[in-house]
Amino acid sequence: MFSKIKYVIYAVVGIAVVFALINDKNGSTGGGTTRADLDQVLNVASGTLDSFENREDVNKENVMDKFAGSYMQNLNSSQPALNNGAIGVESKADGSFSAYNDSNNNMTKDEGEKDLFKLEIDSENNRLVASDETAVRDSHFSGTGLLMGMLIGSMLGRQRASGTNPAKKKATPKSTYKSARSRAGSGSHSKGK
Repeated sequence: MFSKIKYVIYAVVGIAVVFALINDKNGSTGGGTTRADLDQVLNVASGTLDSFENREDVNKENVMDKFAGSYMQNLNSSQPALNNGAIGVESKADGSFSAYNDSNNNMTKDEGEKDLFKLEIDSENNRLVASDETAVRDSHFSGTGLLMGMLIGSMLGRQRASGTNPAKKKATPKSTYKSARSRAGSGSHSKGK
């Protein structure tokens, strides 16, 4: 009897170790999400900003939501994948865009869906800022045009109204960020800036 219990305990511990190793290899942070490669997040944001200028269905009232939709689509089609599941994006009252693990893929943040990262604009230093719970990455952007101006103006107006200042966020040094990511084992490939 004791030997059977011993083997059951070994089996349970073995299964737990295997699941822990699989989650560590995939960079899992719980809830089926991975820690997103913030450099890749910024690359997708820059590309979305560049292509956004060609939209004909955008106006001052819907610019934030239209960008959020385009950005969400581009994040979800990004390779390598930024998350194990669908990514939802919502525009926030503070002028930022919040990405979350959209576990039911309904494009609405539901209770229990984990935040993945935030995208902000720092106009003082002409940079995009992506941050998650442990790191901040940034990249400079250049863009002109009517729609880009409307989007940036809307983001900045919301920032001022909420008292938010992304200029205070300092980027995590690349060496520290990369080593943290390599420990997490995300498998993502950062292009860097």
